[in-house]
Amino acid sequence: MPVKIGNSYVTEAALAYAQERKDEKSENVLSDLSKQFKDINFSVGTQPFGGIGTNNITISPNILRQMANDPEKRMEYEALIYDFDQVLKSRSNSPEIKSQGVVINSKGETSMWAIRQTSDDKPNRLLMNLMNKDKQHSAGRSTKKSNKVSTEKVDAEIRLLKNRKLKLEQQLSTSANPDTDLQKQLAQIENELRQKDNDTYRKARSKFSTGIDITA
Repeated sequence: MPVKIGNSYVTEAALAYAQERKDEKSENVLSDLSKQFKDINFSVGTQPFGGIGTNNITISPNILRQMANDPEKRMEYEALIYDFDQVLKSRSNSPEIKSQGVVINSKGETSMWAIRQTSDDKPNRLLMNLMNKDKQHSAGRSTKKSNKVSTEKVDAEIRLLKNRKLKLEQQLSTSANPDTDLQKQLAQIENELRQKDNDTYRKARSKFSTGIDITA
């Protein structure tokens, strides 16, 4: 179930991760984030697209300053980054995705972008929550609206179930005597995962939203 932290909604796992790090301090936030999330390519900026590969997160300079000076803000954005890290990894194996990433702009708003290869071998850029359309027109790119299917909510739900399953398995493996209550909980979660961790469940609960296709 999504939980609210600051002005954002994150998964319970993300919130727990950020809370554990709340009292830790760092003089260089970007360097610290790179150490925490080793698979993410972090950069500073405000451009809607940026980075090579499939795991990019660009953060506005003023957001980094907020994270350095305000523990509550740092906790909020670290929780968001934790969830985005999971989402980017889950999408990185898609054969049509050539590059992708997330931008946290100066207002703290987040956008996910992707460069994908279409069936006609023509690369298209997809940006959700594009804030400044005029820049795209002035750059000589044509834009058109498209419907995007988001499975992020379902993916977050499944991640939580998998995290709970892992914790239960760890508890049972370290217990000298089998705990029947834990075994029942584990069986229930495994059954729930069988029902939900599949394309049919995802499609039935996918969220449709309007994005913008930008022809490169």
